[in-house]
Parts: sequence; structure tokens; C-alpha cells
Amino acid sequence: MTTYVAVHRMLDDLRLPAKYSACDWCGLTASDWAYQWNDPAALDSERGPYSLNTTSYVAMCRSCHHTLDYTHRSYGPERFPYEVARLKEAAYSAVSDERRAAEARAREASRKAAERHADAREAARKPRRRKAESEAAQSALMLMSRGYRINALER
Repeated sequence: MTTYVAVHRMLDDLRLPAKYSACDWCGLTASDWAYQWNDPAALDSERGPYSLNTTSYVAMCRSCHHTLDYTHRSYGPERFPYEVARLKEAAYSAVSDERRAAEARAREASRKAAERHADAREAARKPRRRKAESEAAQSALMLMSRGYRINALER
């Protein structure tokens, strides 16, 4: 079974860490992947409910994330969507466009630096020894990597 921590690590692997994204509510730099309380098949853990569906998460700053969770606990599932819409609008209007733009520039620079670091680390790794492959096998792998299937009957 996939755990709460494993789901959040998977989100970081699939989408990059939340710190490279803007908060879904206010537009400032996010710090967490926040569960949106929208999955009927949610699982429980000691840290709280979570979902295996990665589309049930959005990047949020710590303040907006706590507000979202508090709102769900306070209002329950019936009133929750209406309160979220109201709070999301209030959070966005509380932040100036200049501050959002400045944080977006800083986030982009940070993301580029992280990508350069990952590329350098990948380049420093020793290449793995691979078995010699025939030319036919290499072309088949190339086609498969592009999403094509090779049917032996069509050859």
C-alpha cells in the first residue's frame, strides 16, 4: 500500500517539488502539495487523509494550505466548496501583482539552478555498460521509445 509520505514523494518526482510552483490561491511561492479534499476514495493516515490520485493535489503556500485544511474541518463537505471559493479570492486579492511577479522571477531562477545541478550530477555519473545490441534491436527500442509498437506480423 502506498503511504502518505510515498504519495508526496511521488508528487515531487512527477511534478517537481512544490517550491518551484506558485500557490494555487495567492500566487506566491508554494511550499506544500495540498490535498484538495475531493477524492471519494481518500485514505486515512496518522498525518491526515490523502489520495492516490495525483490530480487531487495542488501546490500551496503554508498559510493557504493551513487555511484550506481548517476550512474543511470547520465547515464540512457541504459548505466547503463555497467557503474555498470565497477564501481563494480573498487570498489572491491580499497579494500585490508586483510581489507575485518578483516571486515568479525568483522561482524561475531557482528552478533553472536546480535543473543545472541535476544535469551536472547526471553527467558526472559513470555510464553503465550496455550489452551490444543488434541494429534491429536498436531500431525497435528507438521506435518503442517514441510510443510505437512493433508487431511481428507486420514485418
